[in-house]
Amino acid sequence: MSGAGAAALALAAAVALGGSPRSRLVPARHRGLSRRWSLAGALAVGGAVAAIALPPSSWPAGVVLAVTAALRHRRRVRHRRAVAEARALEAALDVLVGELRAGAHPLRAFAVAAGEIDHAGAAAGLRGVASRARLGADVATGLRDVAASSALPLHWERLAVYWDLGERQGLAIATLMRAAQREISSRQRFSDQADAAMAGARSSATILGCLPVLGVILGQLIGARPIGFLLGGSGAVLALVGVSLVCAGLLWSDAITAQAGGAG
Repeated sequence: MSGAGAAALALAAAVALGGSPRSRLVPARHRGLSRRWSLAGALAVGGAVAAIALPPSSWPAGVVLAVTAALRHRRRVRHRRAVAEARALEAALDVLVGELRAGAHPLRAFAVAAGEIDHAGAAAGLRGVASRARLGADVATGLRDVAASSALPLHWERLAVYWDLGERQGLAIATLMRAAQREISSRQRFSDQADAAMAGARSSATILGCLPVLGVILGQLIGARPIGFLLGGSGAVLALVGVSLVCAGLLWSDAITAQAGGAG
């Protein structure tokens, strides 16, 4: 690759990663989308640089590495979404219980609760329940419909069970919603504590996964030239096998720590 081509790719990467000064004036609710586009641009530039700089024999290993990185990033994003939705749902239930105890109609209680939280997904779900109930649908059915598109389907399903129990048995809905809120809070606290306890295990797995890379770098520094061997011929096959094993180990450790930490 020529010096001019490398400079152009480096400039494109800087633009994709840094963004323009005008992006700082974008409202906060649109910054998440802007960051996603910036990340996509950076990944595209990185893939283009790798495709140009590396020989075709090393591309399969690069694809495995990129897919693994994408899967791990998706898992982290899904976990952050679930935590944010759980906290928003807990706050919404607090408002909902207060409105129900004040004698408000469930439709108004759901609408007020949706307006009091700063989470688009949970607020849209509560408004959807109110809209369905306004058209004559069952509130429990609306809660189950929200669970289908939620990052925390079990929480919404649990709310539906509590609401259905109150309507069938003639129990106080406000009391049942308070019980549901306490259950969600206790589950979230346990999940946070377990997830924090698994942080060391996740760090250890990442460090162990990076050790082969360190070995290759040290071999290159002492003159063994492992990089040249791994980028061509039979070495590319060994590189693919090694990268696949490391990536499989990282994904496996992620699955174990997520299950133990309650990140699901």
